[in-house]
Amino acid sequence: MTEKDAEGAEKLWTELVKERAHLDAECTEDEVEQEAAWCQEAMSSVHDATTNRIMICTKSKRWLNTDIKERRKTV
Repeated sequence: MTEKDAEGAEKLWTELVKERAHLDAECTEDEVEQEAAWCQEAMSSVHDATTNRIMICTKSKRWLNTDIKERRKTV
């Protein structure tokens, strides 16, 4: 992620957060769950808006090599 992308993502996040009310000490469990779901959706939309889509084609390089396969097995 370049610095320009990071600045764009920060701008988008700031705009999204301005529209939301902040939770307080008297909030319910349901409100916390709704806020968590909103945060996940908002972060996904910011990510999608600021990153480039990768197009898979016949000349795409395979990234899943044996080194990565071994590390995945370890994890």
